[in-house]
Parts: sequence; structure tokens; C-alpha cells
Amino acid sequence: MLNVLFERYKSKRLKYHLYYEKEFFDRRFEPLMILQVGIEPSLQVWQRYFTRSQIYCIDRFAYTDPKNISYLDEERIHWSRCNVNNKKQLNHVMIDIWKKPRFNIIIDNISNHQTMRHYGVDKYYKEVNNEVFCHSC
Repeated sequence: MLNVLFERYKSKRLKYHLYYEKEFFDRRFEPLMILQVGIEPSLQVWQRYFTRSQIYCIDRFAYTDPKNISYLDEERIHWSRCNVNNKKQLNHVMIDIWKKPRFNIIIDNISNHQTMRHYGVDKYYKEVNNEVFCHSC
């Protein structure tokens, strides 16, 4: 199922579809809080696959204007302009705009989990039911 969605929305995450399907299949109808770091068409995939979840995205939007991305206005997708390397910006988004969310799943394009901890994103997910899925592509 995920491979079809990734193909439909032209997501670069298509090559991970078997991995994601294995990890997420049993949880796809749960009301999860999902964060994706970086704008990518997979936001549409998560919105359709996780039918009861809230999908969040942070990105610098350095290469595109969010006004030109129609799916950012879809139901259950929340986004904010943020440089995750800037802890002040990140805390502003997480505390002031999103009111301290607790994510169950975090998906990022970075190379390793330690980098995410360096960003400070970890304080918004490290204690969610002791079940945090974090995938770095």
C-alpha cells in the first residue's frame, strides 16, 4: 500500500516503503503525532496512510515558498518555517506555536539520531510511552 502512495505523490522515500510498511502497518489507524523534518511529498502519504494522526512538518523552506505547496493546507497537516539547527527557533515553534507536542514518530533526512539530539528535537519525543520511532534517511 505505501509503495502505491509513495509513487502517486512522487516521494523520494519510495525506496523505504517496505521498511515503513513493516514498522507502521499495525499502527496506521492509531491517533499518532508524527513529525517530519523537511518538506517532501511524503507528507501527503502520511496523511492518507495514518488516517487518524496529526502530521507536523518543520522546514527552512529555503528552496520553495510554502504558499506554492498546496498540500500544506490539507486537514491534519501542520507546518512551520524553522531552521532545526537554531534552538531558539525550534523552541519557539514547539512551545509557542505548537504548544509542546509529544511525537510518536519522527522522520528526518539527516544521517543519524545523534544529530537530531543535537538539534534539541529529542526533548519533544524521548518520553512518549517509551515507544519512539525515529527514522533518518
